[in-house]
Amino acid sequence: MANFGRPGMGRGNFGGFLANTPIIRGLLYANVGLFLFEMFFGKLRLSGIPIDSYIVRYLYLWPLGSGNFYPWQLVSYMFLHGGFTHILFNMFALWMFGTQFEILWGPKKFLTYYFLCGLGGGVAHLLISPMLGGAGPLVGASGAIFGLLVAYGILFPEQLVYFFFFLPMKAKYAVGVFVALELYYTWNGAQDNIGHLAHLGGAVVGLIYLLITEGGLKLFSGIRMPKRQDDGNYWNSKANGGSIFRRRPMDDDNAIDAEYHDIGGTATKTRTSGGTRIITQEDIDRILDKIAASGYQNLSEEEREILIEASRKMDQKG
Repeated sequence: MANFGRPGMGRGNFGGFLANTPIIRGLLYANVGLFLFEMFFGKLRLSGIPIDSYIVRYLYLWPLGSGNFYPWQLVSYMFLHGGFTHILFNMFALWMFGTQFEILWGPKKFLTYYFLCGLGGGVAHLLISPMLGGAGPLVGASGAIFGLLVAYGILFPEQLVYFFFFLPMKAKYAVGVFVALELYYTWNGAQDNIGHLAHLGGAVVGLIYLLITEGGLKLFSGIRMPKRQDDGNYWNSKANGGSIFRRRPMDDDNAIDAEYHDIGGTATKTRTSGGTRIITQEDIDRILDKIAASGYQNLSEEEREILIEASRKMDQKG
């Protein structure tokens, strides 16, 4: 998995992100836990056979005609990795890019998106790899991770990331470069023991999902706009129609009741009714504008709390 880096990742963010992202936390625990289990206990034997052999035989994603394929492998392969570098980059990317989407979308939608991209990567590997010269067993969360990268490049196109940790680049260009590299390696049949088709499958499924759920081709209007629109939101303009970041007229129907927490700060003011804080669409729009301009890590504690409360409320309605 390719390595990105995002500017402004200050100390203390890791714990703060995990506290508000139960799906990311669970995925990290599951992936790292299985990796450590295999590392420390894989050589132990059951009925004379190493545990490693059972994991490879039943949990890796094997080709359809191999005699070793089982349907559950389309899920289990996402939680296994081939080495320390493999899991390090995948889990780092999951934490870095996935946390924003779990908070913005809510746990249910994020988990749906993640697994659909992972399944897409697995299916692409199963169906297309044999046509390009054969395929071995597949492991890794890279298909799902590539889906997250595509979503980040589309929905946060102007956000700077550090390409390979040192070259600053806008997200839309960085993701485009990685997709182009995957296409190149696939076309040329690279023998590097990397599932490039799984990466591309995850990216394609992620793109299709976003097109279906977030406004069709209008979704790309945010990528083409280098500057913010006059209404103060460069991807929420009327031209962007069905994006998840679209603006709606602010009225009481668009207000979200959230449990009130006295957390201080003045960056975002909300209406209150009795002991309840009212989060309006205007509040959410303002916070999303700030994320677009400088990233989630630069939100104030109050702004993060408002976004999390809104996300939880929307997730409950879903």
